[in-house]
Amino acid sequence: MKKIIFLLFLFAFSSSLTFAQLEDETNQETVDDILNIYFQAIGQDNLLKTNSYVTKGKIIKGNAELPFTSYNKRPMYYRLETELEGEKIISVFNGDSGWTINPILSSSEPQPMTSDEMERTKLVADYDGMFYNYADKGYKVEFIDKEDVGFVETYVLKLTTQEDDEITAYIDTENNVILKLSSYIMVQETVAELEMFYSNHRFVKDILFPFTIETKVNGNTEMKMVINKITFNADVPDSLFEVPVSSESQE
Repeated sequence: MKKIIFLLFLFAFSSSLTFAQLEDETNQETVDDILNIYFQAIGQDNLLKTNSYVTKGKIIKGNAELPFTSYNKRPMYYRLETELEGEKIISVFNGDSGWTINPILSSSEPQPMTSDEMERTKLVADYDGMFYNYADKGYKVEFIDKEDVGFVETYVLKLTTQEDDEITAYIDTENNVILKLSSYIMVQETVAELEMFYSNHRFVKDILFPFTIETKVNGNTEMKMVINKITFNADVPDSLFEVPVSSESQE
């Protein structure tokens, strides 16, 4: 699989400043209200009681179906394994650094992730989700407006990371689940819009997960991820997230 694979003068100034402060406070109250209902809907408290989960399913790209397994472990461990053309493609983030093995594009030796890849993988590796305790992580979240995704009304929240990456979330106003995330990424030195659509939500151990995730780039479907099984508190050894010793370094 090829890498695509994402902000007056004295009296007038004083009045504007006061209004801005009130507006910010109202916005923040709205953000926290929306997120608190969202956390309740997805069973965030139940997720906090778990330490790991393993996800299995398939990635559909064109006519190809690629089996995958991902491993998430507290606090920031993540590993994704995909099979393509008889080869295993691996991406790993251990909280501090990330690496990949992709025999299709390079070699069977581990290669360090680029800074862009690491920042995006870091968000996926965040066990409790990027919106949970977002301020403690140095993120900023703003309520933008309401907008329809398809025929469903959503709250639109914009999250800005410490690196000024922006991710826009669309949360169903009725069911309080994320239906879509959008951001911008670089594809072949061109800025492209990345959209991820979440559907087929199901409870596993009283925790709500989307079992279908469709990824679009500039409005065109690139792939669809279909989850078959999620196992919580599975035995996930730390060794899965260690960089393997390359055969070149042993010579």
